[in-house]
Amino acid sequence: MPRRPDTLIYAVAEYPPLGTTLFLGLQQVALMAIYLVMVVIVVRHAGAPAEVAQSAVSLGLIAMGISAGLQAVWKGPIGSGYLAPPVISAIYLSPSLLAVKAGGLPLVFGMTILAGLFEALLSRLLPRLRLVFPPLVCGFIVAAVGIELGLIGVSQLLDVSSHEGIARFHRHVGVAALTLGTMVALAVWGWGTIRLLCSLIGVLAGFAAAALTGLVSPKAVDHVLAAPALALPHLAHVGYAVDFAMIVPFLLAGLAAGLRTVGVVTTCQRINDADWKRPDLRTIQGGVLADGLGCAIGGGLGVIGMGSAPSLVGVSQASGATSRVIGFAVTALCAALACSPKLAAVFLALPASVVGAGLVFTASFMVAGGIQIIASRELDVRKTFVIGVALLLGLSRAMFPDYYASLPHGVQTLTGSLLSVAMLSAIVLNLVFHLGSRRSTGLVLEVAGRREATDAALAEVIARTAKSWKLAPEVAARARDVTEGAVHLIQDGRLADGPITVRISADELTLEVVLEYRGDLLNLPGPRSVSEDNLIEEQPFVKGLAGFLVGVYPDRVRTSADEDRCRVALAFDL
Repeated sequence: MPRRPDTLIYAVAEYPPLGTTLFLGLQQVALMAIYLVMVVIVVRHAGAPAEVAQSAVSLGLIAMGISAGLQAVWKGPIGSGYLAPPVISAIYLSPSLLAVKAGGLPLVFGMTILAGLFEALLSRLLPRLRLVFPPLVCGFIVAAVGIELGLIGVSQLLDVSSHEGIARFHRHVGVAALTLGTMVALAVWGWGTIRLLCSLIGVLAGFAAAALTGLVSPKAVDHVLAAPALALPHLAHVGYAVDFAMIVPFLLAGLAAGLRTVGVVTTCQRINDADWKRPDLRTIQGGVLADGLGCAIGGGLGVIGMGSAPSLVGVSQASGATSRVIGFAVTALCAALACSPKLAAVFLALPASVVGAGLVFTASFMVAGGIQIIASRELDVRKTFVIGVALLLGLSRAMFPDYYASLPHGVQTLTGSLLSVAMLSAIVLNLVFHLGSRRSTGLVLEVAGRREATDAALAEVIARTAKSWKLAPEVAARARDVTEGAVHLIQDGRLADGPITVRISADELTLEVVLEYRGDLLNLPGPRSVSEDNLIEEQPFVKGLAGFLVGVYPDRVRTSADEDRCRVALAFDL
C-alpha cells in the first residue's frame, strides 16, 4: 500500500464527511464548468438554435460527471482509482470544428465516439508504444495541440472574422485584454485558492465587463431570463455520422488525450504516495481506459471530446483532499446541475472576447508544458531536426491552406489540421532518426582481484558514461548498484572462469548493461515476471523474497548461455 503523505487531509482511500465531500465536489464542478465554453464554440459554428445549445451544455455536464465516476473506480480494469475529473478537452476542439464544417454536429458526435474507443484501445497497448512515443514526441504533441488551440483563441480574441465597426472592435479587444490580464495576473501574483481559481475569476470579470460595455447581446440576455430554472436535457438533436476523411484528426486527438491522461494519473500517484518512485502501469492503463470510455459515452450523449484535466488534480492537491469519493460526488452534482437550463444559457451568453482569452490562457500552459517535456531530455542534432522540421510543416498547414486543399483526397485525410501534419511528421522523423542512435562503451573486470577495485572501476565508468550521455543521475546510480550486485553474486558463487566483460549501451528509451563471462550462468529472479493471474499461495512470497534477498532489481533481465559463454543483460528504462 502507498504511504500516506503528511500534506493530505483526506487521502485517496479516505472518506471525508458528507458535507465536506459535497463542498469539495462543488469546487471541482465549478472549475470543470469553465470548459463548457468548448461546447459553446462548436455549437455556434454549427449554427444550432439556442435550445439545442442549452441541451448540449447540460449533456456536457452529465458526460463529465459519468467520466469522473469511471475514473474514480478502483477495482477492476476500468478506472485509476484517483480523483481525476475530466473536462471538455481543448484537444478535441480543432477536429470538432473541422467535422462541423464537413458534416455538422452528427459527424462531431460520431467521430468523438470513435476517438474515445481508440483511446480505450490505446490503454491496452501502452507498454508497447515507448519507441513510437518517447518524451520528445509526447512533448511535441502537447505543444502542437497548444499551438493549434492558441491560434483558434487568438482569432476570437482579436475578433478576426468580425467587421462590425471600429468602436465595437475596441470594446471587444479591451474586454479580451481584461479577461486575459486578470487570468495571467492571478496566475503569476495570486496565492492559494485564488491562484488556482484564476481562470474562473478571469471569466467572471470578463463577462461582467462585456455586459457593461454592451458586448453581451440582448438576445442572449433574453435567453437567460426565459430559460426555465429546472428541466431535463433532451437528446432530440443528437445524431451520429462517420466520415473517413475525419478519422486521422480525431484518432490523433484521442492519442493526445491518452498521453495527457498518462501524465495526469502519474501525477495522482505521486501526490498520494510519499514513497513514490516510478509509475504504476495498472492504474495508468485503467485511467486511460476510463478516459477513453468516458469520451465515447460523451459522444453518445452529444458532447465533444473530453479528457483528464491536470488543473483539477492541482486543485485537489492544494486543498489536501484527494479522496476518490469526491469523484463520485462530482458525478451526482453534475447530474443535478445539468437539470438547470438557465445555467446552460449563461454559458451561451459568453462573448467571443471572453472565450478567446480563455483559450489563449489554456493554450499557453499547453505549449509551455510540451516544451518542458521536450527539454527533460538532452537535445541532440537528431532531435533538433525532429522538432524543427515537424513544427514548420505543421505551421505550413495553417499558413498555406489552399496548398493542402489541392492535394489528392487520400493525402488530405492525413493533413486535415495543423496537429495532424505536425504529429505525423514528428512520429515519422523520430522513427527514422532512431536508426543508429544507440551508443555503447564497456570495460573488463578481473573478478579474481579485490572487490573494492572492481566496484571502483565499474562506478567510474558508469559515472563517466552517464555524464557524457546525459543520463539521469538516479538511473545511473540504480544501474551501478544493480550491476555491482550482479557482479558480487558471480564473484561469491565463483561462477566466472576468468574476467567479466561489461558492455554498456543506451538509446533514448533504455540503458542496458550486459555481463559476459565464461563459466556457469547466473540465474536472477525476475521481480516483474510474476503474472498477476498466478498470485496464489506461496508463489508471490517466494519470488518477492528471493528478489529482495538478491538485491538485484533491473526493469528487465535476460540470461543466456552458449556452451560455457554466459550472458546476463540488465535493462533499465530511462
